[in-house]
Amino acid sequence: MQNYCTLAMAWRRMRASQTVRSLTIAAALTLVGVELPINSSVVWGQNRPAQAVVQDQTARAPANNAAANGLPNGAPQQNMQVLAVVNGQQITRQQIANECLRRWGEEVLEGIVNKMLIFDELQRRNIVITEKDINDEIISQGKKFGMSGEKWVELICTRRNISVDRLKNDFVWRPLALRRLAANDIAVSPQEIQEQMEFEFGEKVQVREIVLENRDKANQVLQFVRQNPQEFENMAKTHSVNPNSQALKGLLPPLARHSGNPEMEKIVFAMKPGDISEIISMTEDSFVILKCERIFPATEVPTEQLPAIHEQLIQKMSEAKLADAATNLFKQLQQQVRLVNVMNDPQMREQKPGVAAILNDREISVRDLAEECITHFGDAMLETEINRQLLLQELQSAKVQVTQEEINEEIKRAAEAFGYYLKDGTVDIDAWLKYTTGNKLERVDFYVEDEVWPTVALKKLVANHVEVTQEDLQMGFESNFGPRVETLAIVFSDHRTALKVWQMANANPKPEYFGELANQYSVEPASQANFGQVPPVQKYGGRPELEQEAFALKPGEISKVVQVGEHFIIMMCQGHTTPVVTEFDEVREYLTRDIREKKMRIAMDDLFANMRTSAQIDNFLAGTSQPGQAAIRAAKQNEPASTQPRR
Repeated sequence: MQNYCTLAMAWRRMRASQTVRSLTIAAALTLVGVELPINSSVVWGQNRPAQAVVQDQTARAPANNAAANGLPNGAPQQNMQVLAVVNGQQITRQQIANECLRRWGEEVLEGIVNKMLIFDELQRRNIVITEKDINDEIISQGKKFGMSGEKWVELICTRRNISVDRLKNDFVWRPLALRRLAANDIAVSPQEIQEQMEFEFGEKVQVREIVLENRDKANQVLQFVRQNPQEFENMAKTHSVNPNSQALKGLLPPLARHSGNPEMEKIVFAMKPGDISEIISMTEDSFVILKCERIFPATEVPTEQLPAIHEQLIQKMSEAKLADAATNLFKQLQQQVRLVNVMNDPQMREQKPGVAAILNDREISVRDLAEECITHFGDAMLETEINRQLLLQELQSAKVQVTQEEINEEIKRAAEAFGYYLKDGTVDIDAWLKYTTGNKLERVDFYVEDEVWPTVALKKLVANHVEVTQEDLQMGFESNFGPRVETLAIVFSDHRTALKVWQMANANPKPEYFGELANQYSVEPASQANFGQVPPVQKYGGRPELEQEAFALKPGEISKVVQVGEHFIIMMCQGHTTPVVTEFDEVREYLTRDIREKKMRIAMDDLFANMRTSAQIDNFLAGTSQPGQAAIRAAKQNEPASTQPRR
């Protein structure tokens, strides 16, 4: 019998997305100009093409300018040629360098070139950034988060898994240099300050929306809601095509002035509570009807606080302007230099072997670029290769192999899961690949290698151990198609406040008052901004205590205080939804497929976790070592552990 907690975990893990799972990192960065077509004769993960191969394994420090001007030197010379050993199988530095170059060579090269351009411009303008400037910037960044500079450095380096040198180089020196160079372009005018004050503290209007796909239907809906304004919420729930606001009966967060859509602001700020707008044409197939819910008056700011607030706003707006100023600055600098991308030019590669690019007659070598790639992405790429080796060894032990047909089938499954179909009903794989690669089809190989192949491998290893039971199907039917509870909810971070507000709500058990309490006390942004309105509660959604309490409520009743993780929640029941699908057999096939996929994912997660913990992994780049089960057993028996891969 399927364990409830396990299945609930499946729904929690998998409901939001059916995306193909990556074991480590998704291929989400750009490798411009390198075409890597899928080779149908290749079983990915075993034989893969290499791009810009590092011929010489002798690694050197990345290309860089002088350490002067506060620009830290690159990583010291690296002579470690074996970066990891997985159950006796070596992963070399050359392997990782080649894979990093294939995926991120262009991106890292662009970063090197940009640093060189910035450095040259600093020298041309005689601007000096000292080590003290960098340290002062670190201290300033730490203060923003209420910590010392040392703690900030430790936090960032740990979270991003980067060295202190790289932190100073990429996250401190470069933005600091750009601010110095673009100082005249990021000044904030008094008018901009005033507009930002109105955005932050000015009047705000909250509306509901109904979004429709054609004007004829919009006209029908508008006529109906004007005659029956009390039905606007229900019409938004049943007819709006915007799923985000539909779940909240059309309710949108409060809109401030200068939010970025002047035409919409003009309409909204001319409305009064209860007003219903004309049809607003957003695009040729998007028509919006608005209803004004409430107006929030401007916040009174004490005069003595204005200077400090203005200073904070100026700093925030200056940082926002920095990106545009930096882009314009780069465009100007790039127009003044001669850059030849040797890697992207086959003829130049023959003429300049081992050269990645030439910037104003200065050569940037492939080896230097490879080392810089390892500095940026080596840890993540090495983890990818470690995981790949573990899977290859497990496949070999199970005597199974991933085929190209299975690769193609998994890509098709992912496209189906995300609804990519042609007009004739067939799966639109091309459109899916464009979407998942960010319209960069040259990255299809990375999607296949890093996401699809590991997914297929794990599926083959667990397929015979996954079964969909009748109980699974029944729970799935109730979760997907059963009734749901419509509630208002308030989320708290501490139990004492929850009890206090619970007493206040019970003393005046009206939805309007409950909504005001949500707006005042809820620590969850959506329920706070939407006066307690949240999506309906379903069964088996992964929060059993909350679901049990919600389904026990009658309309108008207020729940007890329910703890969910670190938060505390109280709800007011507004009613129950009516199921659209009532016949189980109509959706049996869909549920079977969906539940099998979810249970498969859990089994895949469990198998991979077990593979990682039981393997002998020596990661020399990270400086970690993990004894495998064989080594542990041998140690217990005082015998040397075998260094051969598991069979």
